[in-house]
Amino acid sequence: MATPAARIPFRQAFRNERQAAAARPPRTPLTIRAARFLARRLPRWSTIRTAALSVSGFGLITAAAWHLHTVAGLAAAGVSLLILEALSGGERR
Repeated sequence: MATPAARIPFRQAFRNERQAAAARPPRTPLTIRAARFLARRLPRWSTIRTAALSVSGFGLITAAAWHLHTVAGLAAAGVSLLILEALSGGERR
């Protein structure tokens, strides 16, 4: 327990703590940190959009060919995969 001489009034202790808190730099919210991390790590939105539209487009073409005949669906799937491989730049030089 503190001695009476070492005690400071409540008002003074409160002011000291408020000044100490004001001197600290403000904290960055977790959502802002996550957004900055993802902005550095993820590819650009145009790249993601192009990939998603290409894959879904070829998938729909394959599904339509599959409804015509199984062999046509398999052929469309093979051609779609070959085209996607060419578009993705699978072989780097």
